[in-house]
Amino acid sequence: MSVEEVIKLLSAFGIGTIVSAIFVFIQSSKRNQLDYITKERSEWRKDIKSIIVDLLNGRNRKSAISRLKTQINPYGYDRNFKYSKDYYMNDGHIWDLLNNFTYKNKECEKLSRYLELLLKYDWERSKNEVRINNIYLWNILRWGLIILNTVMLLWAGQVDNRVNLYFALASVICLLLQKVVISWLSKLNFDLWKSKAVFFISFISMFLFPYVYSLFLIVILLNFYKLLKLTTFIDVLPIIFIAITISSEIFLLYQIFNLDQKYISQIKAINKSKTYLDMEYYKLYNQNYRLKEEIASNKIALNKKILMTLGRNKKD
Repeated sequence: MSVEEVIKLLSAFGIGTIVSAIFVFIQSSKRNQLDYITKERSEWRKDIKSIIVDLLNGRNRKSAISRLKTQINPYGYDRNFKYSKDYYMNDGHIWDLLNNFTYKNKECEKLSRYLELLLKYDWERSKNEVRINNIYLWNILRWGLIILNTVMLLWAGQVDNRVNLYFALASVICLLLQKVVISWLSKLNFDLWKSKAVFFISFISMFLFPYVYSLFLIVILLNFYKLLKLTTFIDVLPIIFIAITISSEIFLLYQIFNLDQKYISQIKAINKSKTYLDMEYYKLYNQNYRLKEEIASNKIALNKKILMTLGRNKKD
């Protein structure tokens, strides 16, 4: 199959129509889910507001604390790592305050501020989920590129073009997994160099690669219809590559750090009263716990190797 036939195949698929149909279906399903979630969140917010009122007016404080424990994230209770992103996003700071709660006015005010921030964060997150913004446009682009790469994958399989077969397959997988990767990256602790390395590798493989390869396919399409000369494209290739790199990285960073980081920074502002020694203590505590985890993991791996060696010796 020639390049001309590939272009005709791409055109025949009616990419715009297919993308629109898929996205309408996705939006419809998402809207139904959001209706249910919005109702549940509305009830949750009412309960949290009621708890704040009871804490500040001095009445039913014990009842308010009991109700609060059923409304916050149980995964935040007694966390081993302190002051990491995961710690704050799982309400670890609230659980730590509740563990030795004395019902004094100062503690009640601090807890109320935590809960007010939690309400604000949940409200902003709800608005982001229903708002038509750059996420909407990104999803249209992503699904369009998925279809484009899928067509190339089918063609490459028919003509046994192994290079484009593997590239198109890898590109489709990366594009499909992007939302999952963003969610996973947002949970990493970027204070660690390993997390930064994981972020860099993920950015190159999951975002930059499929966009650059898709650009190659689009250029073939434009060149066929004589909308763009190949020589012109080669001249501006460095600029296009830099633009894709910067824009995709900005988008990825925005998705990971935007709302969550604002929320965490506000919590840390409340906790400014913590001394330097307190922060150093927890930093050392986290490092010590991490080392213990690595030692335990190495022991398990070593025991497996020993057992495998013993098993081979018995067979011999």
